[in-house]
Amino acid sequence: MANNRINKYIGAMVLGTVMIAVPSCTDTWDDHYNNEPGSGATLTLWDVIQDNPDYSRFADIVKHAKFYKDDTHEVSTYTYEDILKSSQVNTVWLPDNSVLTEEEYKKWMSLLDESRADGSSLGGYNVQHQFLGNHIALWRHNVSGPGVDTVKMINGKNIEFDKTNLMFANVPLGEDYNIPTVNGVVHVIQGIAPFRENFYESLKFAETQTKFGKYVVNRDTTIFRSSESIEGLPDENGNPTYVDSVYRTSNRLFSTTYYLPSERSEEWQMAERGFGAYINNEDSLFVMLMPTDVAWDAAYEKLKPSHVYATQYEDKSKGDQNAKAADMKIQNLDADSLQKISIEMDIVSPLVFVLRKQPKRNGEIWTREMFKQYKGDGGNPDSPDEYLLNTFNDTLRNIPNGVWDKTSLFDGTEAVEMSNGLAYEVNSWNFPSQYYTPDVEVEFENWSVFYNQLGNNFKVGTQTGRIPLSNKTYQEVTDKYGRVSNNNFFFFDKPSSSQAKVEIKLVGNSDNAYVPNAQVMSGKYDIQVVMVPLWYMELSDGDVDYADEEKADSAARVNMNKFKVQLCYNDNGSSDKKTSAKTITYDAKKVDTLTVIPDHEFKYSYKNMRYSYPTLIIEGGATSTDLKKGYKSGFAIDKIILRRKD
Repeated sequence: MANNRINKYIGAMVLGTVMIAVPSCTDTWDDHYNNEPGSGATLTLWDVIQDNPDYSRFADIVKHAKFYKDDTHEVSTYTYEDILKSSQVNTVWLPDNSVLTEEEYKKWMSLLDESRADGSSLGGYNVQHQFLGNHIALWRHNVSGPGVDTVKMINGKNIEFDKTNLMFANVPLGEDYNIPTVNGVVHVIQGIAPFRENFYESLKFAETQTKFGKYVVNRDTTIFRSSESIEGLPDENGNPTYVDSVYRTSNRLFSTTYYLPSERSEEWQMAERGFGAYINNEDSLFVMLMPTDVAWDAAYEKLKPSHVYATQYEDKSKGDQNAKAADMKIQNLDADSLQKISIEMDIVSPLVFVLRKQPKRNGEIWTREMFKQYKGDGGNPDSPDEYLLNTFNDTLRNIPNGVWDKTSLFDGTEAVEMSNGLAYEVNSWNFPSQYYTPDVEVEFENWSVFYNQLGNNFKVGTQTGRIPLSNKTYQEVTDKYGRVSNNNFFFFDKPSSSQAKVEIKLVGNSDNAYVPNAQVMSGKYDIQVVMVPLWYMELSDGDVDYADEEKADSAARVNMNKFKVQLCYNDNGSSDKKTSAKTITYDAKKVDTLTVIPDHEFKYSYKNMRYSYPTLIIEGGATSTDLKKGYKSGFAIDKIILRRKD
């Protein structure tokens, strides 16, 4: 990942580059220029550069380098000589012949001579982007007192100009600086300003991340911008033509989410995740894991068993109470293609971290140097609250008892300084299994968790709803008999003529889970229901001291529950398969996690499937005989957990 892969930069793309003005080539200047000491500046930047034999190599490159609007569109009649003698004000940090050696000079000139099959320059853009654009900035930047300025160069890079110590990009200024001209200023420097790639540029021409780089570059999208183009005369059919066409190239991965229509079905769409970050943005500061081909292959094999897909799924957004299951079935899907898409996006999407958004380390905001030293260790490695935060706000936490240390993500590699952050090229894949195959936690925070289509599996009484309960207010009770998550639980009231019955979407929604938006994947799970004693609904009654164990036991004996559970899941059949109904007994003595269906193996993954998910049907099961024994027909649930078994 060296920063000097000049010859690899054929056709490199710049997004967000500061574009310099392209003035008319008919500008006129005085025939005579005078820049003698004590007089006002009368020479242009170009005159100062070409008139000094010590600058001849830089001048020769300037004279022959065409101006590029983007990586493939040069202005064939306009060179950097024209720019430096135009009315546009620029500052030039100029390496003279003592540092721009014959070898260095020939390297840049040879790039200018390379050409494509159509005759256009092959390397000219690279000269602009990596060399000239790295030494020229818009406007005047004089040494006028102490201080450090961050200068936006015309190639879009941010370079520090240390006026206190007379340094530019850590290269010392020479004796000649603040040379005034009518259109800017020249500073002679004692070296060449190093060109640093940003993350996108590095990936586009990666030598050891070819699979990762190819994945990224294949998502480049170039569009024609008519509003920015100069329109000419219409053609013979009245259609507009353009004398100057402007194209903008971006990358779909820079967005958080986009949709790829399946080639096998016009109806099905699969949400594809990107980086959620503009990794070409020079004004941002990222940390990024960059897997080599070895790490890419290791990750693919690691994720393959949990990313097994069916050829048909139920699209549950299309059902209603009169629909038939067959009407909702999306068929003839390419399972292998779905697997490949899902695995690759799951490799790519979590790789970017915004440095300044990381939880502070011992109260300090993260800097590059801190991150290079501590690699994401928040200062308290024993605390599960310390974590890395990627651009999706996924919490890559330390796991108690040393099962996984988040800093292991960066094992075996040192940070490489990029123009917009730190890159870690990794040969191993050290994301924890808890991240890729997390538990699925369903909180009953609102009504959106219930599925009420096809079977009409939603029958509850009028008192059904969320019950607030402050764990802190009733700490003496909740410390002894169990806390409820998020200080609330859900009560299901019995309807007048039948048992309460609900069908729950098994899609993660708990903010406190390792992965809040977790989806069921192929593999084994224990399906658990966290039950809440009905007497918790009476904690606000000050007449009853439920902290007293005898009173709590007495309340439990008349608040027991029986309920039935059925799991609905994809078995690649004509409709989702249901397990046999299973009756569960709950003694109501404490907040209790009951494993209602152990070791269930889901054959197929739902990860990244937009509208498909398994469901769990829960129905009250207390008979009239049970009611006489102290059972209640209503029941209360804190949440549902699908606990991953591997």
